[in-house]
Amino acid sequence: MKDDGPAGRTRIEELQDDEVASNLSIGLGSPMPVKAPLPLPPSALIPNSEIKKRTGGGVSREVLQACVKIFGVHTEPNYSMPWQMKRQKKSTSSGFVISGRRILTNAHSIVYQTSVHVRKHGSAKKYIATVLAEGHESDLAMLTVEDDSFWEGITPLEFGEVPHLQDSVTVIGYPTGGDNISITQGIVSRVDYVHYTHGCSKLLAIQIDAAINSGNSGGPALGGKGNKVVGISFETLVNAENIGYIIPSLVIEHFLEDIERHNKYTGFCEIGIVCQSMENPQLKKFLKMEDSMTGLIINRVDPLGGGHGVIEKDDVLLEIDGVPIADDCTVQFRDDERISFKHLLLNKFVGDETTLSLLRSGSVIQRSVEMKKTKLLVPLDFEKPPSYFIYAGLVFVPLTQLYLRHQWGKQWDRKAPVRLCDLAINSDLKHPDQQIVLLSQVLVHDVNTGYQHTTNIQVHKFNGVEIQNLQHLVSLVEDCRDSYVRFDLEFQRVVILDHQLAQQATAEILTQHAIANNKSKDLKTTPSPLHFPVLSIPGSSADGAAPSPIATRV
Repeated sequence: MKDDGPAGRTRIEELQDDEVASNLSIGLGSPMPVKAPLPLPPSALIPNSEIKKRTGGGVSREVLQACVKIFGVHTEPNYSMPWQMKRQKKSTSSGFVISGRRILTNAHSIVYQTSVHVRKHGSAKKYIATVLAEGHESDLAMLTVEDDSFWEGITPLEFGEVPHLQDSVTVIGYPTGGDNISITQGIVSRVDYVHYTHGCSKLLAIQIDAAINSGNSGGPALGGKGNKVVGISFETLVNAENIGYIIPSLVIEHFLEDIERHNKYTGFCEIGIVCQSMENPQLKKFLKMEDSMTGLIINRVDPLGGGHGVIEKDDVLLEIDGVPIADDCTVQFRDDERISFKHLLLNKFVGDETTLSLLRSGSVIQRSVEMKKTKLLVPLDFEKPPSYFIYAGLVFVPLTQLYLRHQWGKQWDRKAPVRLCDLAINSDLKHPDQQIVLLSQVLVHDVNTGYQHTTNIQVHKFNGVEIQNLQHLVSLVEDCRDSYVRFDLEFQRVVILDHQLAQQATAEILTQHAIANNKSKDLKTTPSPLHFPVLSIPGSSADGAAPSPIATRV
C-alpha cells in the first residue's frame, strides 16, 4: 500500500530506511547507539543441500557457478560532435560459461567497451575478460578469460531445444536491486519473430512472463530436462507488464557456428529481395496463380544481393527449399504453429545455396540463389567510429542508423524527418562505396553568415559533381582550384563560399572549438581520383513520422 506522504513511497521502504539509519553514525559527533544484531533465523544455518532438498529441487550449484556478473566500462562516440567521445560510463550485466572456455552475453552489454571484468557466483574476485566476437545484429557477444584459475570448478552449460508454449523457464542473472545472483521463473507466452532493438533486425525470439530487469541482459534462461539453456535474456517491452524476451537457442547456435566457419561473425544472410503478402484474390488472379498456389510477390531486387540477375520484379515466391509459403508471409512451424517465412533462412550462412520456386508469367520455375550479407545504404556499424569533415564550419557526416539513433533516439524511425527515414528503410545500395552525405550542422563563423541554421540536410553536388560518399566530397574539396565553391543541397538550396576565405576560416574554427583535425582518421589519406557512376538518389521533401513499410526485406 502506498503511503499518504509527499514522497509517495511504501511504508515498508520507510521502515527499512529507519532501521538502516539506526545503525549509522550521524554527522561528525559521537555515533548513535548501535542495536545488538538480531540472531540469525534457523533457515540461515541450514546447508544449501538441505534447503534444496526441502524445496523439492531448483537450480543446481553447478549451474549457478557457470553464471557470471559482467562489469563494463564504455566510452561512446559523440555523433553530434564526432571529433570527440562521450564521457565514460559503467554498467553491469550477466553472462554464462559454455564449452571451450567461452562466456556468452549480450552485445549491448559490452558495446563501446574499454574495460570488461567478470565475477563468478560466490566469488569476490573480478577477472579481466577479452571480447572474442560481437554480433550486434543478433545482440550476442563472446568473451573469454586468460586466467586459468577462473575456470576452476566451472561446468559449462549446454543448449536445449526451443521451448513450447506454456513451458516453464528459469531466468538467472544479476538484475538491478542487489549485487548477488537472482533467480526468477515464468512460462513461455509466445514464440515469434520480433524486432531486436539493439541491432535493428528482426529475428526469432521467445516471449516469457518471468521478471527481466536491467542487469539481467546476457543471463541464461533454463528449461526442459536437465535445466539446459533455451535462451538468453535481452530485452523487455516498455509500458507493458510481464513481457520479456529471450534470444532462443537456434539464434545462439547460428552465432556460434558462424564464428567457427568464418573465424569471425558475418551475420545472418538474405536473398536480397523486398516482397509483400498476396491475400488479395484479384492480385493473385492478375499474376496467373492457380487456386492452390500461395506465395509472395516480389517488389524489388537488391542490385548487390544474391538474387540480382536471378529474380525479377513481380515474380511470385512460392517455396524456399521445398517449403511452401502462405499468402500471409508465414510457414508451418512445429505442429500447430505458424511463423514468418524468414525462419526458413535462419540456418543459412554466407555462401550457402538456396533453392527458390518462382512463378513468372504463369510458369513455375526453379532458381538457385547464393546467400549474401545485405549491405544497407544507411548502415548500422557499432565497430566503426563516426566519420566527419569540417570545411568553413560546415560539418559533413555520412548518414548512418547510429547517427539517426543519437539524434532522435531509439524510435528514430518515428521521430526523424521522413525523408531520412525513407532513405534508411526503403532505399537500396547501388554500389558498395555509396553513402548519403549530410550537412549535419554549421559551426558559426563570419564566413558562413546566412547558413548557420542549415542542419541535417543532404548534400547532392559539389561544383556540379554528384557526391557519392564522404571521401569523394573530401577529395573534391581538397583538389579544388576554383575561386568559389558551390554545394548543392536538397530542396534546391545552395551554399556558395569563397574558397580562400573558407580555408582560412576553417583553421580559426578548429582552434576556437578545440578540434584537432578537420576530418576523421579514416579520411586522412586522399586516394587516387575516384570514378563513380552518376546516380540519382531520390528523397522526399516532407518531414514527420515515417510510415511503417508494408513490404518485407529478406
